[in-house]
Amino acid sequence: MIELYDRGNTNFTRHGDVMLTPISCTIKNVAGGECSLQMVHPIDQTKKWEHLVPEAIIRAPVPKETISTSYTGMDVDLYQTTTKAALRSGTTEPTTINYSAWSADNTYSVGSKVTYNNKNYQCVKYDEDSDLKNFPPPNCSWWTKIARQTSGSPVLANLKSGTKLYYVRDAGSGWLRMSTTYGLEGYIKSSQVSYVRHITPEENQPVSIETQAFRIKTSTADTKEGTVTVYATHVSYDLAGVMVRDAKISQRSAAMALYQIEEEYMKGYRGTVATDLVNDSDGTYTGEIKGKNAMFALLDPDKGIVAHFGAMLKRNNWDLFVMRKTAVDRGFRLRYGKNIMGVSWEQSSDELVTQVVPVAKNEAGDDLFLPEWHIDSSLMSNYPEIYMEWLKVPGQVGKDDGTETGTNWTEEALLTEMRKKARERYSVDKADQIQHEITIDFKMIGDTAEYQELKDLENVVLYDQVIAIDERVGLSATMEVVELEWDAVRECVTGLKMSNVNWYGGRSVSGFNVMNNSLTGDKLTDDAGDGFVTKAVDLARDELEKYTNSKVTSLNNSLRKWVQENYEPKASE
Repeated sequence: MIELYDRGNTNFTRHGDVMLTPISCTIKNVAGGECSLQMVHPIDQTKKWEHLVPEAIIRAPVPKETISTSYTGMDVDLYQTTTKAALRSGTTEPTTINYSAWSADNTYSVGSKVTYNNKNYQCVKYDEDSDLKNFPPPNCSWWTKIARQTSGSPVLANLKSGTKLYYVRDAGSGWLRMSTTYGLEGYIKSSQVSYVRHITPEENQPVSIETQAFRIKTSTADTKEGTVTVYATHVSYDLAGVMVRDAKISQRSAAMALYQIEEEYMKGYRGTVATDLVNDSDGTYTGEIKGKNAMFALLDPDKGIVAHFGAMLKRNNWDLFVMRKTAVDRGFRLRYGKNIMGVSWEQSSDELVTQVVPVAKNEAGDDLFLPEWHIDSSLMSNYPEIYMEWLKVPGQVGKDDGTETGTNWTEEALLTEMRKKARERYSVDKADQIQHEITIDFKMIGDTAEYQELKDLENVVLYDQVIAIDERVGLSATMEVVELEWDAVRECVTGLKMSNVNWYGGRSVSGFNVMNNSLTGDKLTDDAGDGFVTKAVDLARDELEKYTNSKVTSLNNSLRKWVQENYEPKASE
């Protein structure tokens, strides 16, 4: 059943205003990227097509996913939040950080931290001879806003009022151990929840996700063909309307990076963003997101949090889950022993990296390298050549390391960070592996004998693992479903794409491009070269800005002197 909610109808607990009868309805879902719907509906006497207008919402069936928790099939007590509440990984609450109050009478230097009007700021530039020193931080570009509070225990999810939770145990000191209905466990203040009722094992069954909501963005009526074609994006792309003005994130776990963005800029968003990536051992994120929307912060293939941590992005309407990838083999197999129309297996070493040279900055601002120079992949011996990569790591010895303690980078700590970032290119990005990509078009295969061999793959969902075996050469690879095409009318998978590497970089940027709602404001293409060009332009822009900032003063002085020497008016003789 495909239903439509008229623009302005927000009661999604009931059926929609219209039950649609489309000719076709195709949903495309890409790992860490696009989730969209395209529908063709007849113009007929029912006049249902008149409801297909921009900003209306279509709810359509999707591949069924079942979510079980540790408490599925058990007796549990059901609670719900009575206010907005943070589900934390521990029982430590945030505390307020206070620095010395800003004053125009004080002299500051780069790195100085101050408190002004209950907000904290850090100095990024200072000139004692400039009048700008008299302007307070909010009105002066010399200062950037930093955290006002310590993080406390990392936040797993900011829960809306009315969120259902399972009681696990009393953790003492006013804290309760609770589990969300989708299995995320953490701690919450007892004052923020209330008891609802007891749930029996018969009631406590796995949660099924069977439908998703999509917001119409374009609607085109073709009176000659007698059809209306609509394009809609998943409602999670409502985040594209949430602007991140200036978020500076330094050495944060995924949980804390998401919390910082959500707390500062996403308070009006309808859904919840949850994660189980709470520890620094899962990696840390450092970056600046300025003048971009919140979906950019999640999905950008270069700077996004999902891509950085190699995480899964799961959607349940407005709720988003940035989760650690788990290697679960559900028994899916693909045996590729002969040429099958509609199935292709591509292998590529274009982006192979087996030796990473990380580089940061020493105290003088020059390039800082590891004593051992590079970090090698354990798979290097598998290849006849060495494939080297230059990896820029943020950080300078003697400069603020971005932690809440206000400490500076030491050379030892920065070298450790450089090694960590280099190893993540192998452990997270899988850069040292040959890329395998398998595409299956079920529409092209049709009802053939080959289709029967592949039929089980119609039950996969995004991020499922598939063992692919090429019987011709004895090659096998563990693949991951990274793109799925679904026929919402017939309720079946019509196309799959699988890959053995994380689906976020150069060759996969197509998933980041959303029609008429481009996350960056630019259209990205499938061509890997465009991805490399984009990265190169960004790097060149960063380097140019640094060079300009360091040289502009001396350049101005030299130019002024040259003008005076060459164009100084001479007294008339």
